Amino acid sequence: MNLAMPEIPVQSGIDKEIATQPPINQTLSEVPLRVKGFLAFAAVVIYAVLLTTFTFNKKAELVAEFEHLQDLYKVEDGLRQVDATAFHIVMAVFMNSKTADHRIVIQRFLENFELLKRKNTDLSMQYPIAGVNLAGVENAVLRAAAHPSAEGLAAMNSELLKVKIEITQHIDEATREQKASAESFHMLWDSAALASLLFGLIGLLLLGAIIGLFFTRLTNDLHTLKARALGIIKGERNTLTPVTRNDEVGELMHAVNQMASALDERENELVIARQKFFHREKMAAVGALAAGVAHEIGNPIAAMSGVLQEMVDEQESGQFNGAGSNKLSVLQTQIQRLSAITREISGFAAPQPIERQLLDLNGLVRTTAGLMGYDKRMNRVSLRLDLDSQLPAIYGVADQLTQVIMNLLINAADALGFKVVGEREIILHTGFSADNVSLSVTDNGGGMDQETLNRAFEAFFTTKSKGNGLGLSLCYSIINGHGGTIEIDSAPNQGTTVRLSLPLPTDDGGDTL
Repeated sequence: MNLAMPEIPVQSGIDKEIATQPPINQTLSEVPLRVKGFLAFAAVVIYAVLLTTFTFNKKAELVAEFEHLQDLYKVEDGLRQVDATAFHIVMAVFMNSKTADHRIVIQRFLENFELLKRKNTDLSMQYPIAGVNLAGVENAVLRAAAHPSAEGLAAMNSELLKVKIEITQHIDEATREQKASAESFHMLWDSAALASLLFGLIGLLLLGAIIGLFFTRLTNDLHTLKARALGIIKGERNTLTPVTRNDEVGELMHAVNQMASALDERENELVIARQKFFHREKMAAVGALAAGVAHEIGNPIAAMSGVLQEMVDEQESGQFNGAGSNKLSVLQTQIQRLSAITREISGFAAPQPIERQLLDLNGLVRTTAGLMGYDKRMNRVSLRLDLDSQLPAIYGVADQLTQVIMNLLINAADALGFKVVGEREIILHTGFSADNVSLSVTDNGGGMDQETLNRAFEAFFTTKSKGNGLGLSLCYSIINGHGGTIEIDSAPNQGTTVRLSLPLPTDDGGDTL
């Protein structure tokens, strides 16, 4: 069942003060979260650019080394073609060395030599360092052509063998460079991979550390704010949260501190206003009791007036004797009765301390029930007290609990006002268990239907022609504030019982709130 809590309007300047308070002074050290996010994004972009630049540089080095290795393979291939041609020429000369016509051999040599020259020229044009010197072979060919002889052929073959040896040396050198270039390529590849890996890991570690520190601090501050908010809900509003940041979270901390201070001030004003309201309600009840009290006081005054008049008459007639002492005793009794009534009213009307203290619930019940006996609504109502004499003390505010008892008695009396047949009775019963003290107020009135029972604790809900509908709502608020419970058991034509339960003090001397 949703129970609406009463709201008491309190005029306060807190809202205006907060609304007109200047914002937090901007300082050079303030870095808003939005700016921090932009800086973090810029750092990530710079890191990505640096990593990309490094990767492309390493890629360029690898591509250059790979192209160099390809050139070495092409040089080797060209040299092997030149070497094959030279070998073919040497073998041709060797095979035709026994031929008698040396001119024919020289002519064939020249045809093959032209092929060798073209391949050497093509190789030299692409790779200048790979070409071989054929000048010695050309000179030997010219001499042999001028004077064909076996010696000329041998000289040509000898020069050609020198060229072949040079080609072989170039091939060996190209092979060594290929091996060195391949090793260099693998080293560059390994270093690039390792550097990229280290670069990436270092960047990720730095970025992770920065993000971790940022969110760790942010999470801690948010947990602090959460704990502070829960503390404010529990009423802990005196301790301010230290503002350790200069960004939006710091502004939130400052706002929470302002809210705590404002709520503390508002609650103090609300407590004062509520006490004033309780006292006004109580004084209204005192006003309702005034007629009954005046009647009760009128009887002793009339008796006292008659006794005094008789004593005056006896004194004037000289008949004042021992019987006068009995009249004085009657007069004293009536005066004591008047004093008791005035003390009850004075004690009820006087403001009580708002701090919780040890209270005798039975005493509060007796006092309130005694005063309510003077209310005209209690005429022809049997008010019976069934109080546990061993009832332990409780912690509470006497004024508030008196207000609860009075409201419940007024409600019970109003319920009995519609009863036509039978005895009108209200029973107040107290008792206790291991951890709480209970009070029940039972009447044998008309009771309540389920719809009325469901709305009984709603503020401003009432079934009376006169009333503000705050009685049971205030009772709920007071009992709930004392850490207790309040329940209603009622049915049409079956009467109503309101049960209160209040916690006992704990072993350390404090209450259970």
